[in-house]
Amino acid sequence: MGTDMAVERGLRRGVSELVIVLALIAIIIPIVMVLQGWLSSRAGSLEGINVIQPLSGYVISRTYTDGREVITIGLRNQGQTSYEVKGFKAVLVNGSVRDVEWSSSTAGTVLEPGSERVFVITVSSGSTRVKSIVVTASEIATGKRVETSINL
Repeated sequence: MGTDMAVERGLRRGVSELVIVLALIAIIIPIVMVLQGWLSSRAGSLEGINVIQPLSGYVISRTYTDGREVITIGLRNQGQTSYEVKGFKAVLVNGSVRDVEWSSSTAGTVLEPGSERVFVITVSSGSTRVKSIVVTASEIATGKRVETSINL
């Protein structure tokens, strides 16, 4: 009878729960510190990246007569490659999107790096005014489509 109790006591003895918790904490803390250091270094490298919108636009003039708006905008290529202007869409104040008539006041629709073009856009908007113009262009070298919005 004495040996059975001694064996039971020996089986119950083992690693304390407190020791297990402390060992896990000792393992987890260095892992978290290494992970935090790695994430901080990645975030630091992302701060150095400047994303420049290749095309930017500005409003030169805007007139509204009998349900038609005529908007003259300038479009500037701030990128490193050439872009061809493919078209425009008008977003009205009520959220609807309209096709527009447009023409370039200068010859051609290709914007070389650093160049600007002026476009005249006519929108049949009815009684609702135009909120913004969405410009669609494509990069000439790759055919990649680019859109930019000009708020009015």
